[in-house]
Amino acid sequence: MTRNEFIKGAGAAAVVAAAAADSVASDGERAAAAHDYKKLQAEIDVVTPQDYARYCEEGSGRPSETSGHGAAALVRLDEAFDRVLAEVKSTTVTGRPAIWYVYNMGVVVKTAGCCFSIDLRHRKGAQMEPLLDFALITHNHGDHFTEDFYRAMNGAKKTVISNFKDNYGVRDRMKNGGYTRAEKTFRIGDVSIRTSLTDHNGYLVDFTTAFEVTAGDYTIYHSGDCSNPLKLNPTRRPDIWFVHPYCGLKAADGVRRFHPKTTAIVHLTELGHANGWARWTYEDGFRAAGEVKKAGGDAIVPVWGDRLV
Repeated sequence: MTRNEFIKGAGAAAVVAAAAADSVASDGERAAAAHDYKKLQAEIDVVTPQDYARYCEEGSGRPSETSGHGAAALVRLDEAFDRVLAEVKSTTVTGRPAIWYVYNMGVVVKTAGCCFSIDLRHRKGAQMEPLLDFALITHNHGDHFTEDFYRAMNGAKKTVISNFKDNYGVRDRMKNGGYTRAEKTFRIGDVSIRTSLTDHNGYLVDFTTAFEVTAGDYTIYHSGDCSNPLKLNPTRRPDIWFVHPYCGLKAADGVRRFHPKTTAIVHLTELGHANGWARWTYEDGFRAAGEVKKAGGDAIVPVWGDRLV
């Protein structure tokens, strides 16, 4: 089944390709066109949180029979990480950054001068450390980072920017966590990183960091699990925005507010949560993409391992 057939059957709006042939959205469209979303969703639906927990505890070997009846999706999750790892190693960047999608809200970005991750969360994540110059983590929830990955980066004396970890490169903290200023700017390699604090929900106020990362004239905006669009204030129009569309923030509201060129709908298939409880489907993603279209924007719904740019 093609992507368009899935969307039609689900009654959701098609993901919109950007008008320019070299735009991020058109690249994402080309990647997405190869996906059988219905088959992928069926594999994911049978994975229980217990299956996923066993998978995470098994180490870096191929998912075993102990992974349960959801092994097909877990094998695919491993293969997607391995593919990204290999592509990051082999890719040379001379123009705009290369961007890969890893699992939940994770992205790996390679520019002409450096390589970094945002919210990289995978049981093999520490294997990416030798390729990375620094890492960004939006907030202190286990579906956005692993301690193994943090220890690998910190042990290698590589900067990890977050609002909850003291790190080799960043030690500006309040006593109870969080930046001493809501907005800070860092310069690493050929990129500029601007941070701002936003709310995860009504009681986790200023709990999540939004990252505005600019390399040359290309800007990536990653808002983590943000629920409050009024606290999202990028200084430049993002070329791509990574958004959780079901955390209280509607993707369309952000599109109307700061007009990203492409909106990547992510944080859908979180395997640590049960079906129907903080785990969303590709159909939900296409529904959010349809709202982005109505708001005048373009959107993509990536799958594990996709190269988006």
